[in-house]
Amino acid sequence: MAIIKMKKILILTAGKVEKLDAFKNKGVTLASFSDICFDLDEKAGLKLESGEDLKSFDIIYFRFVGKSLEIATLIVHYAKRNRVQIVDKVYEKSQLIPASQSKLLELKKFNEAGIKIPKTTFGKFDNLEFPYVVKSTTGQRAREVWLVNNKKEWESLQTELDKNKLYFVQEFIPNARRIRALVIGDKVVGAILRQTKWNKDETKETLSPIPTDIVNLAIKSAKSVDLDICGVDILVSSNTKEMFVIEANAAPSWKLINRYCGVSVEDEIIKYLQKKI
Repeated sequence: MAIIKMKKILILTAGKVEKLDAFKNKGVTLASFSDICFDLDEKAGLKLESGEDLKSFDIIYFRFVGKSLEIATLIVHYAKRNRVQIVDKVYEKSQLIPASQSKLLELKKFNEAGIKIPKTTFGKFDNLEFPYVVKSTTGQRAREVWLVNNKKEWESLQTELDKNKLYFVQEFIPNARRIRALVIGDKVVGAILRQTKWNKDETKETLSPIPTDIVNLAIKSAKSVDLDICGVDILVSSNTKEMFVIEANAAPSWKLINRYCGVSVEDEIIKYLQKKI
């Protein structure tokens, strides 16, 4: 008589895991979407707080998604890559949130494409080395970004954070400068070099010609998150000259590109769209 292997099942819910008490003692793992964490630097995948990797499960059942749509999208992406079945099938057949609107998924796709990003942690921050940068997944134009230098600052910041939002931590790249490269299709139409939020110097420098490595990195970053027109932000370490991609913005501001690079981004976009027809 053939032995039927029992499938390893994970059931997830938004909010408190106590909502799943009816499934207790039934041979399944129960967790909340808020239990999900990852460390992209180690490429360790998505894990529960217990340390179990989500790819170790055969099936993941979304009992209730609620406001956890962004984490659910990240899990669907990870599950599909690792051939883990999602129930209900509606979640497998559609990308719930595009990468351009989900910083967690955007960072994961950068990582999977081999694009270097600052060391990034989501879910567990207690044992990280200071200083580090805390960001919300919904912050735009450098809003909802904080530099944390010590435990006291971290404890103070926690009292101010919106409990209904998601946050992740990235390593602080000291003395870095920031490049904004505007990508349209397979072309970088302009790029400027400026200081980061933590450096007060407002000097801006036009990159002309744009170095080939910047062009290649910007285009690769845009393609990894399926964007045709975007602003790619790249940090360059003044100490090591390493480059780290921190964002591909689907709705970038290009006033500075127009002003400093001598191009009309609007005209370049129209040319690109005409070719797409």
